[in-house]
Amino acid sequence: MANSHLANPSPLGFGGFATTLMTLSLSMMGFRGVSNQTLFISNLCFLAGIGLLISAQWEMLKGSTFSYTVLTAFGLYYGGYGVMLMPSLGVIGAYGGETAEYHNAFAFYQLSVAIRGKLRGHVFRAPSEAPEGPRATGSDGKQVSLTSEKRLRILHTPSYAMQDPRIHHMDRLSKYYIDYYNQRICKLYILFDSESNPFRILLSFCLEDLALQKSIVAIAARHFANTGRSFDTTDAAVPHRFVNANMDALLFKKQAIEALSSSLSDTGSRRTEATMATILLLIFLDLLESGIDGWNSHLQGARGLLILNESLVKSAPISDQKINAGDTVRDTRKFIMEQLLLIETLGNALSSPNIVSEAFVVDNGMKHQESMVRSFLGCPGFLLRAVQFFSDQRPLITEFRRNEHSNLSIVQDTLTMLDLTERFDCLEWAADLQRRTASSTEVTKLRMLSQAYKLAALLYGRRVLNALTEATSNNEKLVSQLLSLIETLQNDAVIFKCLLWPTFIAGLDCWTESQQVFVMKSLRALWDSTSCLNVIGASNILRDHWKREDLPEVLMQEISDINGLGRGWLLI
Repeated sequence: MANSHLANPSPLGFGGFATTLMTLSLSMMGFRGVSNQTLFISNLCFLAGIGLLISAQWEMLKGSTFSYTVLTAFGLYYGGYGVMLMPSLGVIGAYGGETAEYHNAFAFYQLSVAIRGKLRGHVFRAPSEAPEGPRATGSDGKQVSLTSEKRLRILHTPSYAMQDPRIHHMDRLSKYYIDYYNQRICKLYILFDSESNPFRILLSFCLEDLALQKSIVAIAARHFANTGRSFDTTDAAVPHRFVNANMDALLFKKQAIEALSSSLSDTGSRRTEATMATILLLIFLDLLESGIDGWNSHLQGARGLLILNESLVKSAPISDQKINAGDTVRDTRKFIMEQLLLIETLGNALSSPNIVSEAFVVDNGMKHQESMVRSFLGCPGFLLRAVQFFSDQRPLITEFRRNEHSNLSIVQDTLTMLDLTERFDCLEWAADLQRRTASSTEVTKLRMLSQAYKLAALLYGRRVLNALTEATSNNEKLVSQLLSLIETLQNDAVIFKCLLWPTFIAGLDCWTESQQVFVMKSLRALWDSTSCLNVIGASNILRDHWKREDLPEVLMQEISDINGLGRGWLLI
């Protein structure tokens, strides 16, 4: 019977398959102009499934059970797959319109690759375009506010066949923000993005640590929420999708802190790297939120964790101390420590001496090493040490002013460090760095970046010296050179995003209207590049600072006495 049927197919049978071909053709014609591949494929699969199911019904009427079973199976498979991918079916009924901007599942495939096997810790390059975020549009074309449950329905969920089983438990919103982190955040907080970007490698660890996972999601949500804010105004109407992202960020931050607290309370937990990575990301989250106060508390927590970990290692059996953690874990641990050291140095430089954090307990051989290659600022290690030295002199200012003969070596040491900083060869450093790292970045760009930090370090050191001696110095030449470098580097987005600290230091000594206008323009560009609220904080401090008319007194001020700085700003 089956062979007879195959030899003499009926017109209706032909009609079913013709319907399949027709719907496929119509799909191609109707969605030919649609740029979103997911939308195109979903409709294609759905219509193909309908055609197969029509053919299956005819085979059932004929009594061909085998053909009916095969066609039904394929019809349900393709139809179901199309429904799963099709955003329009899940949204039109609820909101009267199609959702906008659906990103593909490539980033989740990257995450899967990074989780296990020989490629653990390595992720393929992310797509250049980042998703806009969870949103929906109503029938009138306006943005509509969605509850968390409804917003989950409109987020595209990639095929589970392309995901690692360990991410199945995540909700769609978390998956969306992990994708956002992979595409946007990882390249934001490091100078040179690459496949071995340490921030991207953290994705392979977050699946095994809830606190790290929640901190990644929180920082992505906060960054997306900030992109809806203007540099100039804070009370402007914000689209609902950014309001929703703001609520997401608050929720995920709360969950991250709760998970971190639980992890620290677990005496049996030894996942120090994941915990330190969580603390580092919470500091970056603080930059996105404000850049004030919170970073110092996180550093103190990291310091306590390091002390505890060292004591546990010393008390552990020798056999346990010799366990090889693996290159990826070891490199990640080193990277985290380098960033915490950098944050401590530049954070303390603009904080009140009364709240300056204690020195980090680390191997002295690690201090400020590779701070250019594996950091988000690109400041040479020597210049960071110079800034740290100048910062360490600040607690002595009050005592020295009371009795200038108490310790004259303080002034002499400061002058010596200023001279060493002045003689730092930026060109030689940039050329040597390029040779050692095989960087494709032009030596000229690296030299200009290091020169910007050199000039900022000199301005900072001179301000400390002026506060010690109650004298003034002419910084006009240094300021002009630094502003010129900042203007030139604005053409290179990768390097320019690292210049908040030098821009702010230059702004403290800008007293002409043209200079102040340029600094504000530069800060606006930095906001557009990073969406970190500490940029807006820096602009507000400078505006208040420029209102001062007693110029000589301002130049002799201790840095933290400048209005607003005493609270402890992290302006990086």
